[in-house]
Amino acid sequence: MPPSSARSVAEDALAPPAVGLAGRLVGGAVMSSFMFGYSICVLNSCGELISVNFEWCGNDWQSDCIASRGSQGMINASVYLGAALGALLSGRSWFNALGSRTQLVLSDVYFAAGALICALSAGVGTLIVGRFASGLGLGISAIATPMFVAEISPRERRGSNCAMHGVFITLGILASIAFGIPQSPPPSGPGETLSGLDVWYWRGLLGFPLVVSVIQALFFFFVCPVDPPSLLVARGEMKLARSVLYRTYGLEVPEKMNLSNKGQAALELQLKDLKEAVDTAKTIPRIRVIQAMFDPFLRTAVFLGVGLAAFQQLCGINGLMAYSNSLFADAGIKPSLLTLASTLMASANVLASIFSSRLVDHWGRRKLLLFGAFCQTVAMALVTFFIDPRAQAMMPPGTSGPAAVVCFTIFVMSFSFGLGAVTWLYLSEIYPMEIRGPSLSACGVVNWLASFIVVFGTRFLTLQSACHVFGMVCFVGLLGTYVWVVETKGCSMDDSPLTPKSGRGSSPLLTPNSPNIPYKKMQDEEDEDSDEKFSLEGAATPAGVAKAK
Repeated sequence: MPPSSARSVAEDALAPPAVGLAGRLVGGAVMSSFMFGYSICVLNSCGELISVNFEWCGNDWQSDCIASRGSQGMINASVYLGAALGALLSGRSWFNALGSRTQLVLSDVYFAAGALICALSAGVGTLIVGRFASGLGLGISAIATPMFVAEISPRERRGSNCAMHGVFITLGILASIAFGIPQSPPPSGPGETLSGLDVWYWRGLLGFPLVVSVIQALFFFFVCPVDPPSLLVARGEMKLARSVLYRTYGLEVPEKMNLSNKGQAALELQLKDLKEAVDTAKTIPRIRVIQAMFDPFLRTAVFLGVGLAAFQQLCGINGLMAYSNSLFADAGIKPSLLTLASTLMASANVLASIFSSRLVDHWGRRKLLLFGAFCQTVAMALVTFFIDPRAQAMMPPGTSGPAAVVCFTIFVMSFSFGLGAVTWLYLSEIYPMEIRGPSLSACGVVNWLASFIVVFGTRFLTLQSACHVFGMVCFVGLLGTYVWVVETKGCSMDDSPLTPKSGRGSSPLLTPNSPNIPYKKMQDEEDEDSDEKFSLEGAATPAGVAKAK
């Protein structure tokens, strides 16, 4: 950063700028968040037209049949199978060593390949392959994006910056639905056939991520190739790490250190904490998630993270967003208004995400999760009421459709306030450095497998049965959140309430030589030392020498 554009470090108070190095890097990273949202909903407006194009129902006009539902469900859900594999890849130690910025660039390669294959596809097989390739990029970036944002953001802005991940997911969802407005509804009878842009427009929709992924890769390779301070410290590049840390606060590194300055002292303390965490991690053998599950210090964080990752998807958000047009049709919305209704819902979702990004550092993580899960439960209960024939008999004709759209909008907005904005921020905060990568990878695998089940299964559910299932899941998740989730607002990433530094002595994995732990391996080594000492002492006596002879 040029000297003229940086503040002096002589200022005691640390006030990181909203727009600066960190802001630019966060802006580059959340392009992956945009592709995340775009990929999960792009088939909502064009899936039935694709079915007619390839005649999956055996004729040139029908879009809804068992074969079509199965093909659409598999194409939609295959992205989540790829994402599960991508998340599994993210847990490998060699992959973690690349750093989150490089991981984002690799995810761009998969996004671009998947978009190109889908745009040029000739049938259901190539569509599944292309969506699976996009899913690999999705699984990698879904973990790398919030991690990169959390690592590069100043501590004071971490919550609001990480919430931008959720905001741009909703923008991607909105774009994928809104881009489909120029298309016509699928044919309603044998006398109608596809014509004009309805024949080819879907290829442009599926190929659009190619443009975004290329822009992001160029940004991180050439425009702003900056790695987070934690990765630079791990590589031993302390000078560069200090420079990046200061620049994220809009400051220059002073020529002479003055630790009496509170701001400078705080930044040097952050570097010291990072160095200590890295040095500690190097002394610990690689810890697997299965081992952490049985560690008394780590297992609560592991199980809570996996449960929260599963809840985020089992609540049904991706199934409802992926098939909102079909579900709205079941509720009574006219075919010509389906995409418009989904677009209005997605627009409200964006506004909710923007608002929640300002609340996450004020309300805290726990309150937002509770509020969101409660409202999602109520929204599903209301939809169930409005579509019930007995309730419809007491309402004016045509009320159930708009009421269902409003309730779905409340559900989606509540998700954005809670599970959407908080989940991956919370997961990045509760794990110590030694298990952060493997644990986030495990959470990602669980998250995407839950998405696959939900998205594939929802295609075969009626509106009423979907509301029953997802409403019950939200209620159970609300109870679980109330019982087990603790607040992490303002905590250090390596000193969370679930895994505090003061409690590390109770972990056999993190401190195997702690005198406070009845550690079996330690006892076995002591027994072996005692036996060896006894043998040597015995050999030193006349009887021992004689016995040796």
